[in-house]
Amino acid sequence: MGLANQITIARGGLALALWGVLHTIDVRGVSEGGLWWVAFALFIVTAGTDSLDGYVARKRGEVSVFGRIADPFVDKILVLGSMIFLLGLEQSRAVLPPWVVAVTLARELLVTTLRAAVEGQGKNFQASWWGKWKMGIQCLAIGGVILYGAGMDFVRTPLADWSWHGADALPGQWTLARAVCVVAGAFTVLSGVDYSVRALRLLRANGAHVG
Repeated sequence: MGLANQITIARGGLALALWGVLHTIDVRGVSEGGLWWVAFALFIVTAGTDSLDGYVARKRGEVSVFGRIADPFVDKILVLGSMIFLLGLEQSRAVLPPWVVAVTLARELLVTTLRAAVEGQGKNFQASWWGKWKMGIQCLAIGGVILYGAGMDFVRTPLADWSWHGADALPGQWTLARAVCVVAGAFTVLSGVDYSVRALRLLRANGAHVG
């Protein structure tokens, strides 16, 4: 097995370790600090190496079918898994709207189906810039939610009175963490629209029946 695939597998292992830490936070009722910082470190390392396996594969000539399937799969378990676990935690529910998690799941199911249909017709359906921006902003949102749980002031202060050391927001008030989550949700929707339009064009150009 090549180095690129080893990196992908290692990233998958780190994503599962993050799940374990978030589950432990839930079971133990950790309010801030401690395990939240462990979760943040795991998330940063896993998300920060998102493009490393692809770069190594191209550099070493190790591009493979396994890598093409495993790399986006790891991204999905990192993003969707983190969101689902965080949604179940009382500390993060205030800043992570359920609709953001729902549209993220719906978008991933849609794009997976479209990619299968397009590539089944022999076309290339690689990630677009919308998809890459979406992934980046989703990672910022998840990182912000974890920092919120860890007790970082700058993501917990109301936007109307934002400062690095302000008082925690009251229920219903907007914080930096919540704002980034909403922006991530919007980019997720736009990315899904972009992929849908591209897929329909490719399928129609190939003579496939759509609708």
